Amino acid sequence: MNSFNIYLSLLSVVLLTACSFIIADANDQKASSSQKKEPYEITTKEETERIEEYHVSIDYPQTPNDQIDQSIIDFVNQSKEKFKKISYKAHEKQNSEVTHEFSVSYDVLYEDEHVFVVKFNQSILTGDNSPVNFDSVLNFDKSKGKRLALEDIFTKDEQHVKHLTELVNEELSGRAELSVDAENFTNVALKGDRIEIHLPSDSGAEEDLIKISKIHLEDMMRSKYAEVQKSWLKEK
Repeated sequence: MNSFNIYLSLLSVVLLTACSFIIADANDQKASSSQKKEPYEITTKEETERIEEYHVSIDYPQTPNDQIDQSIIDFVNQSKEKFKKISYKAHEKQNSEVTHEFSVSYDVLYEDEHVFVVKFNQSILTGDNSPVNFDSVLNFDKSKGKRLALEDIFTKDEQHVKHLTELVNEELSGRAELSVDAENFTNVALKGDRIEIHLPSDSGAEEDLIKISKIHLEDMMRSKYAEVQKSWLKEK
């Protein structure tokens, strides 16, 4: 191989190497821009359905995260189906033409670089005196787009339910006493320096919201969620 061909070969290697660095840098920049560490821009989606038997009015958030959005849509659809079953059974018992109502609104409770937390306020009116109101809290891991269950937030030794129950009962100060049951903690909101427990309405508690510092839970929480974070949102 003559010197000119050697030169061309070396030049090609240099150019290919340079191109690979440029492409890699561009990919890194794209990945970085797609995971910007800033609050989600939220848009509100509205759904209404009005027929003779019932009226449905639902507001829910949509985010830049497709996986979170799909989980929220699934939750909304499941909530509608539950209401329709309740409405159908109530109509059978009432034997009347009263129109039932189902409404859903939401509040974004918390957001930082790791988690996104939203609370849904639901109300069902079936003609039986006052409406039934209840909340549902959904926690999401933003990097995975995954809805977090209690066992995702805490370690799997199952002692967290007992420990949470003890802490809540201390906060209730004898006004009521929860039994050791994971169902009491279906509505737990992750916050920057604490968790907030929305108690079931039948718990007998005078307060429906218990706040527990992460300091009391850090040994039982997974490290990612035990970290004290600063909220990106103004505390409500």
